[in-house]
Amino acid sequence: MTDDEIFTRLLYHGRVQMGMSEREFWLMSIGQFLDLRACHFQWLGLEKAARVVTIDDVVPSSIV
Repeated sequence: MTDDEIFTRLLYHGRVQMGMSEREFWLMSIGQFLDLRACHFQWLGLEKAARVVTIDDVVPSSIV
């Protein structure tokens, strides 16, 4: 797959699936867009999160 084909698919996901304007898509960093795309796929149930983090994982028990 060429770079042009990849960006065409990414633009499609941003514009059609996620409702972004073309300007929003092109001004967003690629990393941020790919994170949003992963979240969108999780919301649709097409992908699972890499790992599940709970509040107990974030806040040490010594604080409570």
